[in-house]
Amino acid sequence: MLSLGVSLYPEQETKQEIEEYLSLAKKYGFSKIFTSMFSVEGSVEEVLTYFKDLCDIAHRYDMEVYGDCNARFFMQVGASADDLSFFKKMGLDVLRLDLMFNDERDVKIVNNKEGLGVQLNASLVDSVKKIIELGGDKERIIGSYNFYPLRNTGADDEDIIATNKFFKEEGMKTQIFITSTRNGTHGPWPISDGLPTIEKDRDLPIGLQVRHNLALGSDELIIGNAFASEDELKEVSDTMKQIYVYGEDRPFYFPGIRDQIPIGDIERVPLRIKLAEGVSDIEKELLFKFTKHNVSEYIHTIIRSRWGRFDFRPIPIEARKCDKEYFENGDVLIINDKVGRYRGEVHIARKKIRNDGTMNYAGRIREEEMFLLDLLKYNMNFGFIE
Repeated sequence: MLSLGVSLYPEQETKQEIEEYLSLAKKYGFSKIFTSMFSVEGSVEEVLTYFKDLCDIAHRYDMEVYGDCNARFFMQVGASADDLSFFKKMGLDVLRLDLMFNDERDVKIVNNKEGLGVQLNASLVDSVKKIIELGGDKERIIGSYNFYPLRNTGADDEDIIATNKFFKEEGMKTQIFITSTRNGTHGPWPISDGLPTIEKDRDLPIGLQVRHNLALGSDELIIGNAFASEDELKEVSDTMKQIYVYGEDRPFYFPGIRDQIPIGDIERVPLRIKLAEGVSDIEKELLFKFTKHNVSEYIHTIIRSRWGRFDFRPIPIEARKCDKEYFENGDVLIINDKVGRYRGEVHIARKKIRNDGTMNYAGRIREEEMFLLDLLKYNMNFGFIE
């Protein structure tokens, strides 16, 4: 299940603001906090106090704290690869290395005796590979992407897909940044133009950012800037409820098929649809209440969800007239009574296909979400929302 987090920068925020924000974040299901340590100026004691206060507040809300640092910060506070007691005294749960040392010190940090989790910069895959080869414990590593305050500098989908694939194959999780689009937010630096990892996310509604990163295979999502609005925190929470649903078993699912149909607690990518006029109640039930939409093996021409034909086979789906001669990329279609064996299948067109009367036009994926179709692959679950 996706984990959610917020970011805090205590050198710019009062304790009251932090308390109020964490109270809201906890209410909406957030359990992690990211903070940047090397952007803070001051003596060693002042830095320690800043972040100890933050960790103390966070732990009262049962939240984990991820602290971002680099080699220069190690020198600033007198820490070393052999002694991470400064971070332990601070109350940190996970130490993030923005830039690694690129030698045996990285392995010592990963395998630290203080029991701290360690995040390694996911953008530096070769360095992560080297740490693993030298004996770094993969079970203690999380890959953490950068955020990008400067517009037009963020990652694209292909960057994330390739990196997530590496971390998943090695059995490690990844953490990525989404962004509040609220005016006046801040990060560690004096710039306020969003703090996402992926450039495309910078101006998207935050719920769509969540669904985007889910489709890309990330494990933890952190809102990079502070403070997100309560409406945004609620939107993330509501999106999680759309992602995690339950698929009921049916007595008529026979062996072999039962192993393929999504049953039980399901994670899916919700797709927002603009319904066509005249869609029947049965068709709406198939789109919105049926939770077992699952991508079949070939998706060049259509994204095919097969399993509705089992649950809806006995139920008539009358053919509805549609004036379209051809269906186009993004059109949502339901097999009707004219092909009884496949009645109830739901298809999303990916190319121009002829309207032969066997499919009812149910609507279209909303234009701003069409890019999600490019991320759906074989055996992924999806669903429809309005």
